[in-house]
Amino acid sequence: MRRSLIPFALALGLLLSGCFASDRPLFGTETAVLALGDGGKFATFEQDNGKETPSDPIEVRPGPNNVYDFINQKGVATPVTFHPLSGDEHIAQVRLQGDSGYGYVLVRTDGQELVVIPAECDKQDQAKMAALGVVRRNQFECRIDKVADPAAFFAALKRSAPVSRMVRK
Repeated sequence: MRRSLIPFALALGLLLSGCFASDRPLFGTETAVLALGDGGKFATFEQDNGKETPSDPIEVRPGPNNVYDFINQKGVATPVTFHPLSGDEHIAQVRLQGDSGYGYVLVRTDGQELVVIPAECDKQDQAKMAALGVVRRNQFECRIDKVADPAAFFAALKRSAPVSRMVRK
């Protein structure tokens, strides 16, 4: 999963690898918040073997219904919504390309900085995951369409060390 989350600008379209995904959105726009305020330009950084490396910058633009467009250097926009968990933690719900559905990632943000906190599917208690309705497609992909309470599900996941971050320029 670490490689698929880096750089962050590209990660938003590639979240399926090693992460959680669904065919339909699990969070509605009514729970979406503008976690990054009025958006802006962000520098991105990745963590690799304990070292932070700059990555491609990204522009974030807020739109209707608290949906952000994350725009890479080529001008490609990826729709993202943020849904609060507790404190500064949020779930980022990302519309994936084509008919791949939606990807999800845990983040911490104070509006100026956003840190990606991985919760890899393969590092969770698999018996608990199955009991909650998680369908593991392969080593790196878990579908969560059958999870009854997505917010509680994400709040309970075991987290790994941060892998990337965005900082407002």
